[in-house]
Amino acid sequence: MGRITRVIDRNGEVVPFRRSRVVRAILAAVRHAGSKEEWVADKLADMVVYFLDMQHGERPQPPSSEDVDDMIERALLSSPDLSGISQAFIASRRQRRELQQIEQAAPDPAQPGPQVAQGAQQIEGWNRARIAAALVRELNLEAARAVEIAQLVERRVVEMNLPRLTTGLIRELVDVELLAQGLAQQPSTLQLPRYDLEQWLFPSADNDIPPAATQQGLADRAGRRVLSEYTLTSILPPHARELHLQARLHFDGLDTPAALANLRLDALAAIAPGAGFGLQRMYPEPARGQSACFERLATLVRQAAGFTGGPILLRGLDSALADDPEPDRLALQQGLQLLGWQCANPLVLEVGPPGGAMRDLVIRSLLDALAGSESGLRQRVSLCLSVSAGGFGDPARRSLIERAATTASHCGEPSFRLREPGLATGGGLFGDPGAPRHEATLASAAINMVAPALAARDLAGYLAALDSLVDGAVDGLAARAGYLERVAMRTLPDPVPMGARMLRATLGKTREVALTPAGLATAAALVSGSESAASEIAQRTAQQILSYLGFKFQGAATRANLSGTLSSALGDAPWRMAHQDMVRLRRDDPDSALLLRLASDDAYLGGASLPWSMPVAARIGPESALHSLLGRDAELVAGPQENLPAPEVLRLLRGATAEGAPRPTRFALSVRHRLCRDCGARSVASVDACPACGSTAWAVPPGQKSLFG
Repeated sequence: MGRITRVIDRNGEVVPFRRSRVVRAILAAVRHAGSKEEWVADKLADMVVYFLDMQHGERPQPPSSEDVDDMIERALLSSPDLSGISQAFIASRRQRRELQQIEQAAPDPAQPGPQVAQGAQQIEGWNRARIAAALVRELNLEAARAVEIAQLVERRVVEMNLPRLTTGLIRELVDVELLAQGLAQQPSTLQLPRYDLEQWLFPSADNDIPPAATQQGLADRAGRRVLSEYTLTSILPPHARELHLQARLHFDGLDTPAALANLRLDALAAIAPGAGFGLQRMYPEPARGQSACFERLATLVRQAAGFTGGPILLRGLDSALADDPEPDRLALQQGLQLLGWQCANPLVLEVGPPGGAMRDLVIRSLLDALAGSESGLRQRVSLCLSVSAGGFGDPARRSLIERAATTASHCGEPSFRLREPGLATGGGLFGDPGAPRHEATLASAAINMVAPALAARDLAGYLAALDSLVDGAVDGLAARAGYLERVAMRTLPDPVPMGARMLRATLGKTREVALTPAGLATAAALVSGSESAASEIAQRTAQQILSYLGFKFQGAATRANLSGTLSSALGDAPWRMAHQDMVRLRRDDPDSALLLRLASDDAYLGGASLPWSMPVAARIGPESALHSLLGRDAELVAGPQENLPAPEVLRLLRGATAEGAPRPTRFALSVRHRLCRDCGARSVASVDACPACGSTAWAVPPGQKSLFG
């Protein structure tokens, strides 16, 4: 125990000495210097306390705060490796002295002037020194310049002659002066107009936004608006922000800056010791039995939802539960409901391919739980059944696939994917060769492939125009990843929460970021001068463009210490891109025939998708070739308007394609709509009851009843 128990504060008051304040002072210097060596704060704090005891322990007078700062500075300067941190600490001391001088030179705070409302709880008198001190503290302005800005703001306040001001209005006045003098690029405040808040609850006749149903809905909208503005103005670099505002890039998850874009959990790793995240202290033994497995998985997905902004994919659930010698169907369905209601994010369960009595029983139980009209799980949980081509030759496997097809016809779940046997899963989270692993995408963005094509004259000019967009995407994604790393590695009080440990373990393994090309087929048709994306020359051009994009993105991401992959997930990017491109096109060429093409649903498809208007037989070959350039398994998604003949679907699932066409490794089929048997109304597949008549009797969509028959 140190002998120093008290210290004289800067205002002359004797206060208790706390080692934690020394740690925080060093941590602030570490972060200001941009260093990740936060561990030095705890080590140097012990050194500071020791030498304070040596110099001041026997004196009757306690040391002052300046003495403590002197000792911290000496400790930092004693190590040449910490020169950047020591300079940051010295700069912060200089700033504190300037702040003290500003406060001492300021007029009496009790002088006549407008009252200032501090939020909704406190009213204080006018004090110009607070403005100057905030400018020095937040913008690192020189003291003289900060006082000058504060005097200009005070002059405006006097001219307004208002009896009371809010701190928000004062900040707006300060922002006007800073922007006018070129001292700031963005306003310092993030605020919501009162009108918008009222419209979210009581929308006017010309407002198409549905009202917020609950207080939580109102809070969510307000939080998303503020956090999106914060991400745009404080995290993204200026050029990346400008490209996003122009809809040439679209950065996903702006309202979740401290969250992963998505997380992919492996059920086998999750039920093993440590749960695949190094949590051996919490989970020293593997989970055994259905109840224990579901409880652990529910805990993990609940914790993961706290640091994941997008969907959470849980794969291999059937394999993880197949070891139970006496599986209980009711327990399986109750466990699925537990998973669905514990996860606040969309949850995708990836199971299959069918291959064993126990695994098949698990899959059947999950299908029955999703098919239940009263479970409410369809809005929260999706099921993806992987199907092997050999499964059609086994009557038991084929029976399960037919059961899944019937469920899809009834409720829109699951989707089906054909996987070739023996797909490698890679190393474990901590480098264990061949072990299951969790994966994550730190941040994702979409790139507008159509916008450069509207101005490009040839393929070479188009590819050159992509370079600046790729660089802007990587810079923005690197900024998002860096911010997320700061969040994960920040100092937290012991015991560190479980979700924080999981996030740190994930960031310690993965550096993956994703970029989705939007409108590839449309851009290829424009660049090649073709009337249709289905033409051979347009498809060859699409392959060249996608190959170049993948090469440039992966190279730029590697230079930024990231792992770049091309993706197919678009989010809400298409409508922004279509709107901005059509606005530019109307301005430059109001009579352009391209306006109709850009307004179609096929114009901004994500990834390597070709227009849905093309027949499946015409799409499967070129799409498979394009998907191979994405570096992922090929995935052919049937559009909602397509009525696929059963024989053709069977050939696709068995892997039979046109002669000479690349063979796909995945086939995904999603049923998005269904018909009411009583009134014939068509509705989305996620609803439990018909919106028109309330019936729960659903008709099988055309072509789906005999999908595998």
